[in-house]
Amino acid sequence: MDYTPLKKFINKRHSLESNYSIIDETDDFVIVFKKNGIAVQITDKEADDLERTLVERYSGQVYVLNRIDQPVTGLVIFGKTKLFAQQFTEMLKQREVKKTYLALVAGQPKSEPTELNHYIKKLHNRAMTADERVDDSYKACSLNYTLLRSFDNYHLLKVDLITGRFHQIRAQLATEGMPIKGDLKYGSKRPNIDRSIGLLAYQLEFVHPTTGKTYKYTSPLPENDVLWSLIDKKTDLAPERFETPPPIK
Repeated sequence: MDYTPLKKFINKRHSLESNYSIIDETDDFVIVFKKNGIAVQITDKEADDLERTLVERYSGQVYVLNRIDQPVTGLVIFGKTKLFAQQFTEMLKQREVKKTYLALVAGQPKSEPTELNHYIKKLHNRAMTADERVDDSYKACSLNYTLLRSFDNYHLLKVDLITGRFHQIRAQLATEGMPIKGDLKYGSKRPNIDRSIGLLAYQLEFVHPTTGKTYKYTSPLPENDVLWSLIDKKTDLAPERFETPPPIK
């Protein structure tokens, strides 16, 4: 009997399992750390993604509550109940969920904490930005960034999302002349070998809508780029450098 199809399936599942890990789970949600290369949610029935994998793992429905792009590494939250999913979605709309990213960028970031405000439009598989609203299809987008450290050719930024638009961080930073390392779609001069980009969904913090308990999760640093290994967690990522920026007025 030819076991080739079965072997391919087993190898495929093993490969997928090695690209994500469960950070924490409660009765209401599960926090997942995903490596680059695996999609959070896709519609291709022949391909695997985190959503389908967790549906199989928990033998039931899970709800995608935040998405990060396939070449991005970091934290993703899934709801395990419809009620929590609805509550968390409303918290996102009210900007009550704090999402912090780390980005390796080219260009020349400003030395002081900086707020970026643009209008953004999704166009097929990429986003376009403008300084003013061109028409109703352009939505306001905002983020804050802080320069944490500079290397020879790249810089480490802490990025605090204020809005959550499609490809927002990638597009806004590129618009300001700071393309993310490896992000050919938004102006990087060369790709990363593994097709990742230098963007990490680093921290996720929220207050449980029912219990009032505060949850804060921090992602491990990727191991796929030497620059990540040069980051000093005690100095570059010190707690005082991760204070919440002042609200936009």
